[in-house]
Amino acid sequence: MSKKCTCGFKGTPLHEDIYDCVEYQEIQDGKKEGQWMIDWMKKSKKSQKKSKKQSGFKAWNED
Repeated sequence: MSKKCTCGFKGTPLHEDIYDCVEYQEIQDGKKEGQWMIDWMKKSKKSQKKSKKQSGFKAWNED
């Protein structure tokens, strides 16, 4: 996935996608580089745990 850089970074290396811009913004905000990905994974795992309800025939059959 490649989207045009919108963060306004002028320097090297060039930002070629949105992820470069996010990491640049994290550094500007005083966060650890790559923290957005760690946070995203934690939220994703939490969401998966909540959605483990059975559905379809198996859920109907156990009633």
